[in-house]
Amino acid sequence: MLKNILKKLSAVTAMVCMMSFTAACSDSSKPEADSSAAPSAEPQVFTENITGTADGYDYELWKDEGDTTFTVDAKGGTFSCEWSNINNALFRRGKKYDCTQTYDQLGNISVDYGVEYEPVGNSYMCVYGWTRDPLIEFYIVESWGSWRPPGAPVSLGTVTVDGGTYDIYKTTRYEQPSIDGTQTFDQYWSVRQSKPQGEGKKIEGTISVSKHFDAWKKCGLELGKMYEVALTIEGYQSSGKATVYKNELNAGGTYAEATDIEVTVDNDAIKKLEGAVETGTPEAVGFFDISFEEGAQGWIPRGGSLVTVDKENASDGAQSLFVSGRTDNWNGAAIMLSSDTYKAGEAYSFKAKVMQKSGSDVTMKMTMQYNLDGEKYDEVALATAKNGEWLTLENPAYTIPEGAEKLQLYLESPDSLTDFYIDEVSGAEKSA
Repeated sequence: MLKNILKKLSAVTAMVCMMSFTAACSDSSKPEADSSAAPSAEPQVFTENITGTADGYDYELWKDEGDTTFTVDAKGGTFSCEWSNINNALFRRGKKYDCTQTYDQLGNISVDYGVEYEPVGNSYMCVYGWTRDPLIEFYIVESWGSWRPPGAPVSLGTVTVDGGTYDIYKTTRYEQPSIDGTQTFDQYWSVRQSKPQGEGKKIEGTISVSKHFDAWKKCGLELGKMYEVALTIEGYQSSGKATVYKNELNAGGTYAEATDIEVTVDNDAIKKLEGAVETGTPEAVGFFDISFEEGAQGWIPRGGSLVTVDKENASDGAQSLFVSGRTDNWNGAAIMLSSDTYKAGEAYSFKAKVMQKSGSDVTMKMTMQYNLDGEKYDEVALATAKNGEWLTLENPAYTIPEGAEKLQLYLESPDSLTDFYIDEVSGAEKSA
């Protein structure tokens, strides 16, 4: 999923959507797509959500809103697509599996591709898919539009394969749509360090999928039982078009662990991630008053940031929450709010103390994320934070928008990538 991952990806993206249907592995997270398309010798054109199979290749269009055209060729795995006015859309064609085998049990997996790729804004050209047990969403990103995913602060290592070097990342999506409904799940990424060179807008190559999986394993990233592998064009709040004129998915034979790839593992980065706030599934909270003396207490990283408990800086008491490694302005820290306590259309008091040490003044912002025909964002409080001084962000009577669901309160710096500290945060009844 795309940069929201994300107010943009995990969104990784979240970066970061994804509908898939098989008898053994159904997706309950999305409205059901029309899968009644009849076989045809001619290309089939779809503009709304669809799943189907043609010539041994599964195909799918999923979008949450906007204008899309998905043309599926009758032969082979090729297709073309266009999108505009979208929030998030995925066009993909590959293979759906029944969640009974791991990738090594399926044999060696690779994709030979040729794509004429013309994104305008945020988009990926990638191999994409899911596993179960554990539930993992994965991306092998060959090329992208205006933003290189996944917005994570550190890579866990690199793999050099198929003539390119890829950075390896792990990100986490909290309470987001998945093939198993709304879940918290990890995303694994291989992202080329530079876009492949081609003739004009055409790029061609091979993605040795199993070799990436082997490299992830060396970095401690274990996949589960295979659900899907598909060549995918994804767009997020963008427009563009692509023609996939070659898409040959090869799987089978006797699996052999890759010996012809170069993998580096960054143990310091892995250790740093292990010291961050644990991923787990955060509970939505009711009224709260948190000073982080007992840990993160429900606060989680937003986007690619790292969130850790800090014992050196505090507004009051001995600890605060430290947000670091931000790669985009909307990265920060968030807490999920219970709909049993916080009612749409009613007003509440929100407060937080923040401090930054960038060396200059920066803007700090408290924002409400909510779902209402897609993800929306609303300013709760905004102020200028002086270097090295604690600032109070406060709105004593913020009204939650009518119809809003899945509330998340988060803190960000909209004009800076600075690290910052959070302390003494609260959500309560509206001040008198």
